[in-house]
Amino acid sequence: MLPRKRSTKLLLIAVLCLVQSSEQHGSGAPPGACLDQIPRHSTILPQASVPPYAIITSSAQVRQGDALNVTIGSPFTTPLPIGGFILQARSIQDTDKIIGKFTGVPTVAQIMSCRGDNDTVTHTSPQEKPPLTFTWVAPNDYLGGVEFRATVAQSYATFWKNVESTLVEVVTPDTVITTSSPVTTTARTTQAPPVIMESKPNTTPPPLDSIYQGCADTKLCFGVPQNCIPTGYCKAIVAIFVAGDIYTFEIQGTDNPKYVSAALSMDNKMGDDSAMECVRNDNGRVNLFTSWTYPKVEPYVKRSDSPQDIVQLLESSTIDGKLYCKFRRDTVSKVMGQTFDLARNKYNLMVVSGDSMKATGEPLALSTVGTAAASSKLLLKLHGSFMIAAWIGTASLGILLARYFRKTWVGKTFGGKDIWFANTDGGDVATDRGRVHPDSSGGGRLDWYWRQPSRDYGDCYSGAYFRPHPGTNKRPIFNWAHWLLGNSAHILGTSTFSLPLYSPASRSICWVYTRRSYYCL
Repeated sequence: MLPRKRSTKLLLIAVLCLVQSSEQHGSGAPPGACLDQIPRHSTILPQASVPPYAIITSSAQVRQGDALNVTIGSPFTTPLPIGGFILQARSIQDTDKIIGKFTGVPTVAQIMSCRGDNDTVTHTSPQEKPPLTFTWVAPNDYLGGVEFRATVAQSYATFWKNVESTLVEVVTPDTVITTSSPVTTTARTTQAPPVIMESKPNTTPPPLDSIYQGCADTKLCFGVPQNCIPTGYCKAIVAIFVAGDIYTFEIQGTDNPKYVSAALSMDNKMGDDSAMECVRNDNGRVNLFTSWTYPKVEPYVKRSDSPQDIVQLLESSTIDGKLYCKFRRDTVSKVMGQTFDLARNKYNLMVVSGDSMKATGEPLALSTVGTAAASSKLLLKLHGSFMIAAWIGTASLGILLARYFRKTWVGKTFGGKDIWFANTDGGDVATDRGRVHPDSSGGGRLDWYWRQPSRDYGDCYSGAYFRPHPGTNKRPIFNWAHWLLGNSAHILGTSTFSLPLYSPASRSICWVYTRRSYYCL
């Protein structure tokens, strides 16, 4: 009898332990799992492998107050049953913020309240479950991106954390959402006769994206390349709508960019600007950041130097290769010690997407309506034209006269100088004037790179004025020095011609290459 009583006690203890374990796993997620979604299964850690489960939503967009179907399950060839789970909708901007509420759940699930009413769903029993579909309602006071996040358990000791859906956008009630209707198939009983239809081209132009609407009468718009806004196809565009003291920005980039950015600047050069970035991650999530740009200091853009709470994301999307963000910016903000007052001050607008960058030609009040004009490249092209004429024309002519006509025009003088020497000096002076003219025309920072070699080259030629008379003992020294300095200046000028290709002020790359090709020829 004693062994039987001992065995009964041991069996009873084992049953109680199993009941306690089944309660921990089977009755739903504990309240402590509301934030981190960890089921508290003793010391068991989540799996590090790719989750065999997925979360699918019925649409990529949902209006404020509308319902959305959310399905959780295993989409692979051999689907795995669900043992337990906890599912929530999280804000993209603040991943600790739980969004919306659930209104409809299957009988094997239950609704619980973590941060708000009915904002979480979980299981009711540890029994194996097929894919489950829930009804989630978007809040009326939220705009922006959300993602559904879950922890799914296959068994008590095997579970996966951070099972995430694709991005879902909560948009305004007046937003038009297009969804593809399911394709239905019916059995064909009789074969219809062939119908020959004439195909005519559709002459109706496609509607403009929403960011272009109002650019002529209600918004300030600026895009790249130049004159792209009327056509509705800009590689990058920024639009600003002002209503009272509320400043709403829209930025969009095409050709599937990783980011598109707009900046407020005191001038039309990159550096010391307050930028706003719309960034797409590899998983399709779109984030909004602010940053401060630096002209000559790596990494050139720093988000940590700009407060992130001066902007509020309203909408974001990645549709047909177009990255789009709509957000508000505080009317008055302070970044890197500078006060940006959107109502009182004027700013140059900049827009960047990939390798496309453009700045407005003059500061503008952001409440201005219409299309902003870009800064002109006329002075840059005039600079290149004068340099081509100087280096290819007059400089080459001076060298040609000095080298081949020195012995031809013997005894002929002009102004007391041998005619070959007078013509060479004339070419040198014209060359010097040609390279000085762009300096006074406002070549800007780019001119600093081009100015130095030509000045050295001209100074080298002007040294010919100080040559000793032929026959003196110093003439060979002068000849060798003149040859050495002239060739050194020529090599320096040739190699330095490539520097503008890497200058941040050089935006007309084709023009620079053309100028360089002319010089080499």
